[in-house]
Amino acid sequence: MTDSGIAAGEHPASGAGGVQTVLSPLGRLAHTPVSEHVDVFEEVLAGLEAVLASVEDAGGRQPEAHGGRESGR
Repeated sequence: MTDSGIAAGEHPASGAGGVQTVLSPLGRLAHTPVSEHVDVFEEVLAGLEAVLASVEDAGGRQPEAHGGRESGR
């Protein structure tokens, strides 16, 4: 289990609460040596990827570029 409380391979809840949970390790940065910051960033990235995957698995649509509208140009 990671410090964010999410087990490796587990998909956290999607939505704002899921994202907030995944971002919580960033709060440790102030008390973590700079040499260990990359580990924290990688943990957060993995969590964000898991949230995105859970949204995609649930049939959620990703926002399209340019505000979701095709420009007919």
